[in-house]
Amino acid sequence: MPKSYAVPPPPHHNEGKTAAGWTMNIGIVLGAVVIAVGMVGGDMAGGTDLSFLLWVGAGLIALSIIVGIIMSRAGMGQPKEYGKPAVAPAAARTEAAHK
Repeated sequence: MPKSYAVPPPPHHNEGKTAAGWTMNIGIVLGAVVIAVGMVGGDMAGGTDLSFLLWVGAGLIALSIIVGIIMSRAGMGQPKEYGKPAVAPAAARTEAAHK
């Protein structure tokens, strides 16, 4: 007789729309903009040396990645428990409130 196996529950699906994800992505985009200004801005500013902005932008990107990881580990990212709803069903919440 063949064995039947249960399919594992699907992972939580929120397409990365978490506070940690948004914070990290916004920081990376801002860092890239600062780097772009550092690369192009010197010519537009009349020869002013803006190469320090390359390092400022790189630091901003590194900092936003670190902050995103910290926020994710603090519980502001994807839920770690797969197959369980991110929010308890209404019946379970009202039942827990009456205890």
